[in-house]
Amino acid sequence: MSLILLFLIAAFLQSGTVDVNDQWNRLRYSESKPTGPIAGGIPLRVMFIGASVTLGDHSTGNRGYRKQIRDWMVSLGNPVNCVGANRFGEFKDNDVQAFGAQPIKPTLDRAREIVPQMQPNLILINAGSSDCFQQDHWGAGHTLEYMRNLVDFLLKESPRAAIIMSTIVTCPWEGTEQCVKGANAQIRQVATDLIREEKPVTLAEMHYDQGLPDRPNRTHIGPDGMHPTDEGYFMMGRIFMEKIREVEKNGWLHPPVENGIGEDGDAERDAQEAPKKAGQAGQAGKAGKAEKANTEKPVEIADGGEHKHIRRSHGVSRPAKRKH
Repeated sequence: MSLILLFLIAAFLQSGTVDVNDQWNRLRYSESKPTGPIAGGIPLRVMFIGASVTLGDHSTGNRGYRKQIRDWMVSLGNPVNCVGANRFGEFKDNDVQAFGAQPIKPTLDRAREIVPQMQPNLILINAGSSDCFQQDHWGAGHTLEYMRNLVDFLLKESPRAAIIMSTIVTCPWEGTEQCVKGANAQIRQVATDLIREEKPVTLAEMHYDQGLPDRPNRTHIGPDGMHPTDEGYFMMGRIFMEKIREVEKNGWLHPPVENGIGEDGDAERDAQEAPKKAGQAGQAGKAGKAEKANTEKPVEIADGGEHKHIRRSHGVSRPAKRKH
C-alpha cells in the first residue's frame, strides 16, 4: 500500500461527515492496483441483497456503499445495471433487492420473486443485522440455515452469478453485539463450506474483530447503533471492491444472460422516464397556450352605457383600438 494511500485513509478516518463520491475519487486516483476494466469490460448486472444497511439508510442521500461501488465499476469501463425489486437512494440507477428491517428468511422469500427474472451476474449480500435487532422474533439461532438456503437458491436460479457474501458490521450495544458475533460465525461457516465445494462464492469480512485493517469499528456506527456513518459505509464499499477484483481473478465473472435487461442502468432509467417527461412537457405546453389564449381574448364591458373592447395581455388590461 503506498504512502499516499495510507495518508489519505488516515485523513479520511479522522474527518467528519464526508461526501462519498469525493472521498472515493481521492482514494481511487492514489491506488497502485490495476485499474483496467473488470473481466475485460463485460456488462455487470449487479444485485445488492439485504436490508436497511444494504439500502444505505442514514447515509448522505441514502446512497450507502451502492453508488460508490457502481461509480467505481463504471469508471473502470464496465457497463453497469443495478437490478432488484426496490428503488432507493438519491442516484439514478438505484435498483436494489433490499427492504428495511428485513431478516434473512424473508430475504429469500422476496428473492424467489425476482432473481429468476433478473439473472444478475454479480450478487453482493449483506444480511443479518435485522435478525439481531429483532431478537424477540428472529435472532441468530438459524443464521446458518437461512443464509445457506439463500445462497443455494441464488446459485441455482442465477447460475452465471458470482456471489460476495459479507459479515455484519459491529454494534456498540453489547447485547446486540453478541448476536452479531454469533450470526457472523455462522455466515463465515456458510462461506467456508461453499468455498470448499468450489462454488463461485467469497466472503467480505466487515467486522473488525477478525484483526483485518480498515474495518468499521464502533466509531463508524451511527447513533441508532445499527447503521454505519458515511465513513463506515465507505469502508464497506472498499472491502466489497477488493472482493470484486478477487472474483474477477478467480474467473467467476461471466456476461449476463440476454433476457432483455439493458447493460446500462442509467440509460435504461432515462429511457423509462423519457415518455413521462415528454408528457409533462406536453401538458405544460398546452397549459401555456391555453393561458395565453385566455389572457389575449377580447372581452366587452359596459362603461356608462357604452361598450368598450378590452384586450388582456400578460396580465395587463388595455382598451382595444376603436374602428372609426
